[in-house]
Amino acid sequence: MAKLFYFASLSEAMGCREETLSVDPAWTVGQLLDSLEERASALKAMRGRYRVAVDQQMVASEEVVIGPAQEIALIPPVSGGGGAWVRLDHEPIVSDQVLEAVRRPDCGAVLLFLGCVRDSFQGEVVERIDYSAYESMALSELKSLAEESLGRLGEPGAVAVWHRLGPVAAGEPSVAVGVASPHRKPAFEEGQWLIDTLKARVPIWKKEIGPGGAVWIEGDARVPSA
Repeated sequence: MAKLFYFASLSEAMGCREETLSVDPAWTVGQLLDSLEERASALKAMRGRYRVAVDQQMVASEEVVIGPAQEIALIPPVSGGGGAWVRLDHEPIVSDQVLEAVRRPDCGAVLLFLGCVRDSFQGEVVERIDYSAYESMALSELKSLAEESLGRLGEPGAVAVWHRLGPVAAGEPSVAVGVASPHRKPAFEEGQWLIDTLKARVPIWKKEIGPGGAVWIEGDARVPSA
C-alpha cells in the first residue's frame, strides 16, 4: 500500500488531497498515472503539467518503476516558479500539452515546433525511427538547454521541450519545442536555437527502419544495423 498526495488543482481533479492505494510495485509511473486517469478524467488534461515524486524524490520520467514506494505525490508548478517544462519519455507527443505549458497572458507570441519522422530519406523508404538515449544525461541536458533558453528570453517568457523515445512511425512527431514571448522575433529565434542546439548536444540517437533494413544515424555517418 502507498499513500498518494495531490496538491492544488490536482486535489480538485482527484476529489481528495490524499488517499491510500494498493500500487503494484512493478508499475511504472506512467502506468500509475494511466490508472488514476481512468478514475478521474479531469486529470488526463493535466498530464505533463505536473511532476511526480516517489518517496519525496522527483522522478526523471514516466518510465521509472515505482517499486515498494511508501509515498507518491503529484506536484504542480509552484506559484511564481514556472521554470522550463521538459519531458523525455516513450509517450506520444501531445501538442496541446506543450502549448499549455508555455501559454501565459503576458506573452503575445506562442511558438510550437514539431519535428516529425519523414517517410523517406535519400530515396529510401522510412517506416519508422527508433530513438534511444543515454537517458539520465539526455534529460539533464534537455533541462539545461531549456533553462538556458528561458534565461535568454528573460521575463516574461516560457519554454517547453518534449522528446520522444522508442519507435516513432513516419508522420508522427518525435520532438516538440514550445516558446512564449511578448513578441514574435525572440520566440522564433529561441525556437530555432533550441532545436538546433538540442540536435547537436543531447545524447539521443536514431535508427531509421524501412523495407531495406535499419541504419543508425550518427553525426554525418549512416551505420547499417546488424
